[in-house]
Amino acid sequence: MRQVGIEIFYWLQNWSDDQVACFGRARDIGFDAVEISLISGPDTPVAAMRAELARLGLTVYASMGLPLEKDITSPDASVRRGGIEHLKRCVEAAARLGSPILGGLPHVPWLQFPPDTDLRPYRERSALAMREVAQTASDLGLTLCIELINRFETYICNSVGEGLTYLNIVDHPAVKLQLDTYHMNMEEDDLGEAIRMAGSHVGHFHCADSNRKPPGGGHIHWTTIREALDAVGYAGPLVVECFPNPDAETGRTVSTWRPLVTDYDADITRALRLLRDQVA
Repeated sequence: MRQVGIEIFYWLQNWSDDQVACFGRARDIGFDAVEISLISGPDTPVAAMRAELARLGLTVYASMGLPLEKDITSPDASVRRGGIEHLKRCVEAAARLGSPILGGLPHVPWLQFPPDTDLRPYRERSALAMREVAQTASDLGLTLCIELINRFETYICNSVGEGLTYLNIVDHPAVKLQLDTYHMNMEEDDLGEAIRMAGSHVGHFHCADSNRKPPGGGHIHWTTIREALDAVGYAGPLVVECFPNPDAETGRTVSTWRPLVTDYDADITRALRLLRDQVA
């Protein structure tokens, strides 16, 4: 059975809030794991996180966003070099934390779109930089997972087909794809077939429903997801990621304009039960 985890910002108001404060809440509801963000990069309080994770018996998965000033897609070689070194330090922080992956958007700044019509040079610069970072990850036993998110949030890779093309440029086994059912619902013709196309390249998996509510709140067919994950032999975690509060910085950043839950803990408990019953 696959682990089920939750992206800890489900409960938090601001990106700068203390992520450790919600670890116990996740454990009490019944999650096996939490996903945290290296929001502070290498300066993330790894020791405090690791101590609380050990106390609660939780597994951890790390994600990140690439700062604009560390943009590895940049035409400026000095900016790219700064980004590569920053990513290496983030990989080292994830390793100290005990995460087997570093996912999210290590490969491109979030919500940033270049003015150029030809985006291929940006993708190629990103992929070549990731190849260098991948060696550091491999040396530390980590996998880098690039998340395929929708066209309104990035341009680098939106679909599994584009993600596989990107991996071909990277050409390193320590880089895989991170799939998310909310984004796939917008970008893929068939979610099950997209997962099968990704195959052994699936390194991490996010679960949210078609409307970004917790699983069970939309129209995604979860047994189809399970069948496809079984077919490709995916044994990693299922991590719920949604940002339900329209009055919080976390929700507004991802364009949450109406409440996505009525009771935070009750709704996420139902989602956890659904994933255990139908997908895990």
